[in-house]
Amino acid sequence: MRVLIFVIATLLIAICAFSIYECRQKPGAPSQHVLSWYVPGVNKLKTKVDNLCHSLATHQSSAAVQQAFCESRLAYKEIEVLAEYFNPFTVQLINGKGDDTTGNKEGKAFQQIERLLYPSLQAADTQMAYVEARKLAAAVNILAQENERPAPTDAQLFDAMRLELVRIISLGISGFDSPEACESMKEAAASLEGVRQLWNLYADRVNIYNPTLVKYTEELMTVASQQLSRGNHNHFNRQLFISDYMNHLSINLKLSREALSIPYDDDTYVLDPAASNIFARDAVHPLYVTVDAIQDSTGSNDPLYEINGQQFRASYMYNLLQQNGALNTVAAGN
Repeated sequence: MRVLIFVIATLLIAICAFSIYECRQKPGAPSQHVLSWYVPGVNKLKTKVDNLCHSLATHQSSAAVQQAFCESRLAYKEIEVLAEYFNPFTVQLINGKGDDTTGNKEGKAFQQIERLLYPSLQAADTQMAYVEARKLAAAVNILAQENERPAPTDAQLFDAMRLELVRIISLGISGFDSPEACESMKEAAASLEGVRQLWNLYADRVNIYNPTLVKYTEELMTVASQQLSRGNHNHFNRQLFISDYMNHLSINLKLSREALSIPYDDDTYVLDPAASNIFARDAVHPLYVTVDAIQDSTGSNDPLYEINGQQFRASYMYNLLQQNGALNTVAAGN
């Protein structure tokens, strides 16, 4: 009887060990499913933008047009984590620089429309707003066509999540990305939800190795989302939010990636994929560190973050993200 029990126990241990080994050897499995989330998200964005165009073409009320605009922006923010990573140049036609720190106002479709719609749409601006909305629709159509691509790698998805956290603290909670509508808190929450959707693809596998890490990560995402949903643009402790939530989430994503043995490559990046967060020492490649990181800004949506001895302005982090996206695109084409 003891021999039989020993044999059964040995077999069970062998089966568990083989299952874990198989899980580690097939890190690409979740990435095969990500497009089933992303493609409908792009289609949702397309529908919302079409509704915005329709509301302008039919001369609906200013409030109705603003509502259609906000729904379009939220739909974009939900998929921003992948759109920005894989299609940075197309995204520049959709959601370009929209802060108030520059005199020439470089904003693209969303930002140009926002300036025309707020604080209220004037009859004289309706035609111009419609023209800009059609430009936005054309860019979204291009984004939809770019969906036909090989499934992303696990390394790319973890890097995309990490960069989206930086995007939330630079474009989102600062108000840098939505200076007129002041919907930055809701939009940041939508961006974080996009990160959560990707994280959910990996949570079960990470749970095999470190259930405490998974529990902590999910708690952080939940509380951070609640903070953003309830947040007021004018009374939000951005510095504390970054320290208590965003940086810890970034560290947890790094630990999760390493638990799954998803390797880092040797390419040169503006933002080091292996860094625990953007404020970690040497997280930014030395070639891209300039005085712009902390220089005074005349804009009201360009806070200076001082964390872990590092100082970055929101606009500077935005520029780092742009440059990082450009390098990613070049690397992907080689």
